Amino acid sequence: MPQRVSRLVRRIVIVGAGCGGGTAAQFARKTDRAAEITMVERENYPQYSRCGLPYGISGIIPELTNLIEAPEERLKRNRIGVMLGTEVTSVDPGSKVVHARKADGVEVEIPYDCLVLATGAMAWVPNIKGAFKDGGKELKQGVFVLRTIEDARGIQSLASKGKRAVVVGAGLVGLEVAEALMVRGCKVTIIEYLSNCILAMVDDDMAQMMADAIRGHDVKMFNEYEVTEILGDDRANCVVAVDRKTKEERTFYADLIVIATGQRGETRLAKQVGCDVGNTKQIVVDDRCETCVKDVFSVGDCTEYPDLITGTPTVSGLGTIAVKMAMVAGINAAGGDERLPKGFLQTRATEPFGCQVAAVGPTSAQLEQHGIKPIIGKVRGFTLPDYFPGRKEIYVKVLAHPDDGKILGAQIVGEDRVHMRVNAYAVALQAGMTVHDFAQLETAYCPPAAPTMDVITIACEAVRLKLARGAAKN
Repeated sequence: MPQRVSRLVRRIVIVGAGCGGGTAAQFARKTDRAAEITMVERENYPQYSRCGLPYGISGIIPELTNLIEAPEERLKRNRIGVMLGTEVTSVDPGSKVVHARKADGVEVEIPYDCLVLATGAMAWVPNIKGAFKDGGKELKQGVFVLRTIEDARGIQSLASKGKRAVVVGAGLVGLEVAEALMVRGCKVTIIEYLSNCILAMVDDDMAQMMADAIRGHDVKMFNEYEVTEILGDDRANCVVAVDRKTKEERTFYADLIVIATGQRGETRLAKQVGCDVGNTKQIVVDDRCETCVKDVFSVGDCTEYPDLITGTPTVSGLGTIAVKMAMVAGINAAGGDERLPKGFLQTRATEPFGCQVAAVGPTSAQLEQHGIKPIIGKVRGFTLPDYFPGRKEIYVKVLAHPDDGKILGAQIVGEDRVHMRVNAYAVALQAGMTVHDFAQLETAYCPPAAPTMDVITIACEAVRLKLARGAAKN
């Protein structure tokens, strides 16, 4: 009789069960149906949408637990183990063992063949006097960040009609939280260090349209102010900020304060394992999402990867990119050979205060930091033909290389149908198209849906004319 050959079962351990860890687990299972897959998560919830948290706070999503995308029952059906409320304390790469501590204090050891670090990021709080209790690590009562379901519950508990809320930071998270607090009836004030909101996303002229929308909803925003102190003994009751131009100090009274000043990747375990950390202070991975340590992969907010346009290692913080990386890491950890593109586009969108903003590629300032002064085409158009009721105003800005007209970035602001238009530009950037190519694009036309010539092609035509005039002068 033929002898049976025993087959080793591949053991995959994933640290973190957010969108990165959860997606890696799913694609590892699709690749290897027999693998032993274990996720270790310090929170008490399996994979949920962090991007949906502001809408849970506002009540648009009735229950915060509705944000859970991979319930434990589904994971169980797919034979994916998940250890919730469990903190990974250390990793021994030599013996390939993860050491963890459960909520009840019990220590466990989990052996692995491949390890995926999907440790995500933690909210970053700048050096603000009085933000923490007794100078420790716990935020003072009434002061919040937004990273977890529990953070959202805390904000909800104080965010009621008539309460004064101060949001520190006017990036994507800050504005979405500010809108949520406004919806709950709070009197909202935003304090921003830079000269305008969302400047990491779009140029100042495009950001100004969002600023106008914010103030149009009776939300106050103070730009170029630095928060220096949070006052209140047991509970925070006001914010002290300094005008960066005049040095004048101003006090903002508050019943709750949300600090939305960015995030920093969780790299402690990666450093312990021996993974390289780059100039961004995040984990360096290759196009297989593998670190410099064999059989150790990493995905999401804790990693850096090149920007497709500039080639510079970049930290994204976008859920879409975390998922794409996780698909690749999961497949490869399970024995496959999947690759990322050469770089990411950072395609992004937001929609607070009735103002839709979407962008892809670097901003003008970011391009100039890399020695490229782009040729810009900016046009105002409408979502529908002139004669059709219900049309909405839309602004499109295209950034192109001055030498060959290659599209380097695009930004769109309007009230309707913005994100789908920026997706068309994402295809153009991925394909290396020029404004000459894109201006010839044949777009769909139907009076109740779109005009005969879409504003996205008209913007490229504007750049093409500028390039032609420049060539004629030379």
